[in-house]
Amino acid sequence: MKVRPGAVIRGVGVALACLAPEQSKRSPMLLTAFAGGWFLNRPGLGVFTIIPNTDEPWKRATVPFATSVTAWATGMLAAITALRKTRLPVPIAAAMLGGGLIVVDSILADLGEAREASKAEAAPEETETPT
Repeated sequence: MKVRPGAVIRGVGVALACLAPEQSKRSPMLLTAFAGGWFLNRPGLGVFTIIPNTDEPWKRATVPFATSVTAWATGMLAAITALRKTRLPVPIAAAMLGGGLIVVDSILADLGEAREASKAEAAPEETETPT
């Protein structure tokens, strides 16, 4: 498993947001962490990402970014809220959630790269025709 810097940024952001005592501070922390991690490398699980079917470059760049960051931040905010309501101490919950996100994100990114590599190998190679 290759740990990616974007996964570390996202995991640390989730852990810090979990440690934040005020709920109003958690959303901006999560959005910042997921946005910063996106620019280092995209998340491993892309089911929350919408890619528009258009040739306009600004839409093809901003829509996946916005949908992925928003969906992941919302999901992690729900997980943080649920974990903070348990009897588990907050620092342990933060470490578990942040560390778990780093591991899962990295594993999913590895699986995605392996899938892309096998897809590239299976694709017929283009042959040049002599003119």
